[in-house]
Amino acid sequence: MADWNQIYKEKLVADATPARVLLDNQHLLPVTGKALDYASGLSGNGVFMASQGLQVRAWDLSEVAVEKVNNYASDNGIAINAEVKNLESSSEEIQGQFDVVVVSFFLHRDSFQKIYNLLNPGGILFYQTFCGEQINGVGPSRADFRLQRGELLTTFKNMRLLSYREDLKTDRINAMPDQVYFVAQKI
Repeated sequence: MADWNQIYKEKLVADATPARVLLDNQHLLPVTGKALDYASGLSGNGVFMASQGLQVRAWDLSEVAVEKVNNYASDNGIAINAEVKNLESSSEEIQGQFDVVVVSFFLHRDSFQKIYNLLNPGGILFYQTFCGEQINGVGPSRADFRLQRGELLTTFKNMRLLSYREDLKTDRINAMPDQVYFVAQKI
């Protein structure tokens, strides 16, 4: 298992970038509201959403990442509150507290229902991660750590689909050959 504290030790919050699913679909973000950067790491998604006027919470397993995000937010007057949470074992059930939830490059299938439950009615889920077979040597090689093709469409079939992308070709400009992104609204 990865030592996330060690991974984030030398990295900077200022260098963290938002997920492409969020950038490409930022027009779907509400003007105000509460957002969650789920499995946030150094919260590139959270910093971006806060810059768009949202009040952001960021949850991650790494104490180092959480401390760095909170210090960065405090130093820069950004509305982010980061918290240490083990998202794979947490039994805490928070219902309907967020207008936006962003998940990028994190996969724990047992958490899908919890993620859905976090959203308010009308809330939007932005999800991007690896899927299908590893094509270009990026991301995990084990199938357990990659979504199956179309899996998010069936997992969140009770949501209103707003945007979906799952590229199969690798030779196109801006292709994401072994990734999926999914944006949907809780009805």
